[in-house]
Amino acid sequence: MHPELIRVTNTIACVRRPSYVTCSYIVQTARGVVLVDAGMKSDGSDVFWGLDQLGLDHGSVTTILITHWHNDHAAGAAAIVEATGARVICTEAEAPYLRRETAATGLAGWIADAVPEVGPFVLVKGLLGNAPMRAAPPDACVGDGDVVEGFEVITTPGHTEGHAAYLYEPEGVLFAGDALAVIDGELRFMAKPVTPDLVAARASMQKLMRRAFTRVCAGHRAPALIDASHRQAFAARLDDDDWPELG
Repeated sequence: MHPELIRVTNTIACVRRPSYVTCSYIVQTARGVVLVDAGMKSDGSDVFWGLDQLGLDHGSVTTILITHWHNDHAAGAAAIVEATGARVICTEAEAPYLRRETAATGLAGWIADAVPEVGPFVLVKGLLGNAPMRAAPPDACVGDGDVVEGFEVITTPGHTEGHAAYLYEPEGVLFAGDALAVIDGELRFMAKPVTPDLVAARASMQKLMRRAFTRVCAGHRAPALIDASHRQAFAARLDDDDWPELG
């Protein structure tokens, strides 16, 4: 089954795998195509299909910005690098996972190899293996406030230690990864079971709500238009509400 293509703006498209509503993004810039995350298929087919649908040459991809190492977001990075020569960017804390220095061995590694890249299994596959299935060593590691190809890095730990969001100011778009959820167009907490550090994750969401953006492109479900009043209301929830079990 093919993924889905969702237009965000004239220059931004979401490639979504329906089986796990996982989203990666294709951004056309003046200097080439920048990807935010790399699809959940290790052969890169999600992103390649999206590029084909948009009429973009695969070689136009110059940069892959990784929000975090989980297999449902970073699986395709190695194949895309092989096909395009694109550089991989992530934070320092995510780099050992992308290099597969953390990869499980023995029985856990064997089971991870055997799990199919289908639906939620792709996340299980990566978590069991403790790394993406193919190494995609970063070409550069970035920190909070750095700017890459017009994207500002916002470190947002909680879901993973080195998670990063990217604010693309030319379009007012926040690429949030799994730092927060968007459900039916509404900002939401991520589910508790996939948020190992709730304190850091809450601080990360509060940090994001202090930034100006008009669209959120999260790591799952669908992009959403978000106005200032919506941001303010969610910021108030972050200050006062208990963390819902399922977000």
